[in-house]
Amino acid sequence: MAQPPASRQKLVVLVLALAFVLGCRLLLYVWMPDRGTDFDLLYSSAARLAQGENPYPAALHWLPYPLPAVLLVVPFTWMPLALARPVFDILVGWAFVFALWKHRGPYALLALASGSYLFSMANGQTTPLMVAASLIPVLGFLFAARPNTSVALWISQPSWLAVLGVILAVGLSLVVLPSWPRDWWMALPADKAQLAPPILRPFGFMLLLAALRWRTPEGRLILAIAFLPQTTLPYELVPLALVPGNRVEMMVYVIGSWIAVAAADRLGVDQGMAQWASTGWPVMLAAVYAPMIYLVLRRGTRTVPAKVGKDRRRPHRIPDAELKVDVGPGDGGGGVTVTVTHIPTRLFSRESAPKRKQAERKAQDKLAALVAEMARRPDKAVNE
Repeated sequence: MAQPPASRQKLVVLVLALAFVLGCRLLLYVWMPDRGTDFDLLYSSAARLAQGENPYPAALHWLPYPLPAVLLVVPFTWMPLALARPVFDILVGWAFVFALWKHRGPYALLALASGSYLFSMANGQTTPLMVAASLIPVLGFLFAARPNTSVALWISQPSWLAVLGVILAVGLSLVVLPSWPRDWWMALPADKAQLAPPILRPFGFMLLLAALRWRTPEGRLILAIAFLPQTTLPYELVPLALVPGNRVEMMVYVIGSWIAVAAADRLGVDQGMAQWASTGWPVMLAAVYAPMIYLVLRRGTRTVPAKVGKDRRRPHRIPDAELKVDVGPGDGGGGVTVTVTHIPTRLFSRESAPKRKQAERKAQDKLAALVAEMARRPDKAVNE
């Protein structure tokens, strides 16, 4: 049976996005084949671990990754470092692409053109992988590789399956090396000022405005980021790709992220983190955080009535291009809860069911009925 045109178009978009990631990383490999990245730190630590040595030797003064991240890279030590770098970055990028495509929609793939994602790729970062894990709960064990970013993403999209995965990943790491938490802490710099959370940085209190929309995943994401330690380098902006709800909003994010990358290039990353922290953070706040906060506040928290007649369902089906779908854990920890937002009106419906498809269909049907009712009676406000 032939695929519908819309399905084929969506599949083509996925293939093009995967090819974009592959092409960008191969170009980077050709231009700078020996360029070192943060992946090198993980690779060398994983190699030591595979040889039975401590991945956090006393002579190592800087390794920001916990042991679950080191274990993640152990399989890559079977290939040379020069090959392992691009292979790892491509796999991380593909996971990021699939998660955005599957759970956010084709418009979200514009995030691949953002300065934050490409900066992350160029520096061998795992941040996009954490975003993928937040959208695909079965990958939740990956959260253990980058705790600070993962906490904010989990608060935004909570999942008990992800919690179980993290417990298993941390448990396995303790079996492999029981002393790693202390060893890891000793490998962090004594002066942790460069990892101060945004709330402690100039005008970082602006992020607290997201508390006005704490009921939304995007509001919780920004609010949690405000309190969690980070370097404020552009790759820390990758999770904010989950905030935009359409192409226009995503372009605002993309442009802002490139402003942040340009600032990183001109204002002092190469001169050290202390220089960047004092000059680059205000740029990131103004170019990315402030616009994303505005989008969250503008979005509102309106919902649809609890009951809608069955006779109004499928006939008023809303095009997928006008919908934004968010998936979270079900009530009581069972099944899933799906929130479907109608982008033009900012109305949304939330439904729970044992399976995602059932919950999404019910939420779409309720939302379609509400939009149809408002079209017939535009003068009547609809409240929860």
